[in-house]
Amino acid sequence: MNPALKSLQLFIGILAGLLATIGVVGAAGYYFFVTQMSMRPPKPMFAEERDGGKSIAKAKAKPKAAVATKPNPAKDPKAPEQLPPEAYDAKVVWKDGLSLKKEPIPGAEKVGSVAFNAKVAIVKTSDDKQWVLIRSQADNAEGWVKAGNIDKAAAAANEVQTQAPKPVQPRVRARRVRIRPQVENRNN
Repeated sequence: MNPALKSLQLFIGILAGLLATIGVVGAAGYYFFVTQMSMRPPKPMFAEERDGGKSIAKAKAKPKAAVATKPNPAKDPKAPEQLPPEAYDAKVVWKDGLSLKKEPIPGAEKVGSVAFNAKVAIVKTSDDKQWVLIRSQADNAEGWVKAGNIDKAAAAANEVQTQAPKPVQPRVRARRVRIRPQVENRNN
């Protein structure tokens, strides 16, 4: 056989092997990345959620006083209790509503709930500023919630909108008027 033909045959064989190797590696890489990228990532969890609130419970040797949500029979249940002077209005911004907790720890007992967009009063903030004690304006239920789930600014913006609606002014479309200067006839 011709030596030029043998070298051409060798070159084609090496090229075919190289292309086959690249094809197999590319297909395997494509399959790996497509399957890995199409899966949802795991839900992130805070340290308090992983250990059931034990890390915060250990950090707080003396828990806060329990908050009672049941009305006192001696008092009128419809009469709202007085809020402290440092209390301020806010609004629930967590779309699923909030669970009111008995203590400012994640594993605490649930004592009630408030709905999304519910108006609440912030009575107190925890020492670490992570929890707030709120009172629902709808049913006077009181309990602790995470501070990031309510918004003081949303309640203030809503009050501003409801207090003084802007008057609607009709739109006026102006027409362009072109004024041309008069030219004197100089032929006279």
